[in-house]
Amino acid sequence: MKRLQNELKKGIGLGDKKSKDESGEVSDSDDSGAYLTMKQKNMLNNYGYLFDVINPKGDQIRSDNFTWDSVQKVYYVKNKNYKTIKQNNEVFGWHPYWMGSKWKNYPFELLSTVAYFSYKVDPVTGGYANPAQIEEWKTTAMIDSAKVKNTRVLLTVSCHGFENNDTFLENKDRWGVLVETLTDLLLERDADGVDLNFEGISYFKREKFNRFVRYFRESFDNIYAKEGKTFYLSMTLPAVNNRDIIDVKELQLFTDLFVIMGYDYHIGPQAQGAVAPLRSVENSSLSLSTTLAYYLDKGLKPENTILALPYYGSLWKGELEQDGGAVYNKSSYDKPLTYAEIRKKYIDNEDVNVNAFTNDKSLTNYYSITFDDGSTQEIWFDDDYTLGKKYDFALSKKLKGIGIWALGYDNGYNDLWDVIEDKFSTDKKIVKNPIREAEGYPVRFSEYLLKNKNLFSAIAIFFLLTVVLAFLVLLFDWRVRDSIIKDQLVLVSFVAVSFVLLIPITMVVYSFLNTYLPMIDVFIKYEWKYYISFFVGILTLFFAYKIKLKPIKRP
Repeated sequence: MKRLQNELKKGIGLGDKKSKDESGEVSDSDDSGAYLTMKQKNMLNNYGYLFDVINPKGDQIRSDNFTWDSVQKVYYVKNKNYKTIKQNNEVFGWHPYWMGSKWKNYPFELLSTVAYFSYKVDPVTGGYANPAQIEEWKTTAMIDSAKVKNTRVLLTVSCHGFENNDTFLENKDRWGVLVETLTDLLLERDADGVDLNFEGISYFKREKFNRFVRYFRESFDNIYAKEGKTFYLSMTLPAVNNRDIIDVKELQLFTDLFVIMGYDYHIGPQAQGAVAPLRSVENSSLSLSTTLAYYLDKGLKPENTILALPYYGSLWKGELEQDGGAVYNKSSYDKPLTYAEIRKKYIDNEDVNVNAFTNDKSLTNYYSITFDDGSTQEIWFDDDYTLGKKYDFALSKKLKGIGIWALGYDNGYNDLWDVIEDKFSTDKKIVKNPIREAEGYPVRFSEYLLKNKNLFSAIAIFFLLTVVLAFLVLLFDWRVRDSIIKDQLVLVSFVAVSFVLLIPITMVVYSFLNTYLPMIDVFIKYEWKYYISFFVGILTLFFAYKIKLKPIKRP
């Protein structure tokens, strides 16, 4: 019996690490992880049919589809319905408010984090300067859809421009207003944290920004701790402009994730070229490689950093001109184009004759179009191939993952998501304890009861009242009373039932005293409830003893 008891303890993981073998010697016989899982596997082999009976046939966790991983010492189930981002990777995406309902097409299972863009800081007050977008944050179903897929939800807080940042950072009272306003917005939607997007900070406000981030993090750590939650903070880093203002070595003490904005390298009046060049080209020294090298040299930790890349390209317009017999193209930046717009207007448009090639240095697609009137259009953009290579670059530098600016820019096309699925996702679900983690009918029914506990409580109360009334009505029948007093066992059962029915009365008395006589706790330190229960019990037994039910003789 003792050996059997020890076997059972080991089987559920309660065995001592050291135990005596049959010879009495102490040995390290317990490999609790492997032993526990093998016991469970044997149980599934023997009783798997019961496991499957109480779990719906549609469930993916079944008694016969576990695979044992001897390295991690866990079981895993492989199925497309379990598709998610790998545990050590991060795929971060911004949902801009102007994307509207396009979030309905987001595959949230391929997003570790989604950030709603944005809470626009009013630098004078610390509140928000875009009430319409904040109202949308309060009501959007995107947050609920993301949480169903276990995607982390953040609210981006943006403040752009030297003047705005100088004004906000100068006054600490505005920091407090920001924290107070954000607290209600985050807790109301059960958000996981904040994404800080401050662009255009002057060199003289470098230390102020450090102090602000520290104040911001410590404030929300305390607020979330009171709610029993953990606060998550990400922060964007500029690719080029003002990157020397960001003290990454200091700020990474207070942030969970740095997001390098690896785009906008050649936008506006800058030299013509790729939006996100992998390597520098002839007319520019800017590239993803130089940006990352800069930050790593400053002490940035790659395991807490991701590289955000564009789901958009740039359109340049020009005219062909002749100079001494030579023809050259004089072009200027026109506007950005989303990936969906480029696909629809150029790539998939049979009416447009596009000269296309991939620049081998920037590893970016370049499309050139010449029209009959001598005008030209040039488009620089990334597709699934070039983005895949840049994802490989990020992983080769040991970064945690990648980011997307912006979600919805590829609306209607899935090829960019296919690359993310291939590089960062897994369809394996680790099941450390298959018996416990299988959410079959018993677990789901329990969750349903808890979710509708008020309804079931009301039903139970009405049922109890019905039983009490029925019991009292039956006592008016002389045959019922005769049957009660004829048999001692039945009489005892009658008293027991009466006692049980008095329990609700006891609770009513307890609730009444607790509501109207709260000071009574001060004198008897909460023990009075036991006295009330004892008193009710004594009364029950007393009246039960005094009951004299005599049979009515009938002619």
